[in-house]
Amino acid sequence: MNDKEQHSPIQEIDSQMRPREHLLHIVKAALSTAPFGGGIASLMTDYIPSMKEKRLKDFVQGIACDLQALENHIDEKTIRTDEFAFVLERCFRGAAENYQMEKLQAFRGILINSAVGSKVSSDEREYYLNLVERLSALHLRILAFLSDPKTYLFAYEIPEGQLRGGLSSFMPVALPGVGIESIKGAFGDLYQLGFLNTDKSIFHTMTASQGLDLLGDRLTAAGHRFVAFCKSPH
Repeated sequence: MNDKEQHSPIQEIDSQMRPREHLLHIVKAALSTAPFGGGIASLMTDYIPSMKEKRLKDFVQGIACDLQALENHIDEKTIRTDEFAFVLERCFRGAAENYQMEKLQAFRGILINSAVGSKVSSDEREYYLNLVERLSALHLRILAFLSDPKTYLFAYEIPEGQLRGGLSSFMPVALPGVGIESIKGAFGDLYQLGFLNTDKSIFHTMTASQGLDLLGDRLTAAGHRFVAFCKSPH
């Protein structure tokens, strides 16, 4: 290639960058050459990082409130260990990479429960962290709803009276905007994890009960343990 040949913005990207950064620069460079792309490239440069910064600030403020309320329960030996440093890093990374409220609450809960010296072992704690990273917000919402329906409905401002009929009728009400097949799929995933005591066939079971009376306790002991560790004790 001689000096007269021009390089495209994409060709000028440093090939030694980390893959994630490399891809981001390629996309931004390509957008900058498009008539409509300038605004999108600016969004990627300015708005997205600022939203992450705000999310992390809110996350830290929430943790600070929890720690202040639970200061008499903080295990100082625990928070000086490599294990806690590992949890801290993973939770902050999770807060930076995920915007869904359910995931942010779960990372916050794991961090606070780790700080107060929960009896959950380090292996189980890492397993829970991996699950929160892997599961969708829908999975976490289903667990929150099934573990404490009334608190969930109040938090999401859903009138209890709107939940009528069987699971196929009222689960989409409890999870607005989510199709029933997606709900069934997530329900099946949680059953396979051992967190629910009934599989998705319950959606086709005829019962005399309706609405919340039909729910009972669908979580297993493992499901309750996971939910409790992902919820701030404050």
